[in-house]
Amino acid sequence: MYGKKKLKYNNGGLVAQKQFGNVGSLVAQASGDQGFKAGSITGSLRKGSAAVSASQYKDSAGGRNKNISIEKQLKNKSSVGANKSSYGMGASYNKQLKSGFNLRVEARKDGRGQLSGSMSISKPL
Repeated sequence: MYGKKKLKYNNGGLVAQKQFGNVGSLVAQASGDQGFKAGSITGSLRKGSAAVSASQYKDSAGGRNKNISIEKQLKNKSSVGANKSSYGMGASYNKQLKSGFNLRVEARKDGRGQLSGSMSISKPL
């Protein structure tokens, strides 16, 4: 059999995960009780320095979301990424500076079309 399989139960929920070496994975989650049920599935794939993931969520209260994201590691200790979900889309750039600081710049557009942006500088302890 190719890949590792793992099942885990907790608090009325089930998590099933299947790993395909260092290349990808599938994760399915289900939970619920008498009044509420929810489930999600996520798939991810890694090829070289790029990673792609897609997920879908749905619950009995009408909540739902679809998400897809891609990230690429660059040679100069930086990465770029983009994501799109039911609630908007965004793009980001991360850079590890020589002084040990991390720089992150992000732009987002929400489901109503409103644009926002952010920039942060952090240093791990």
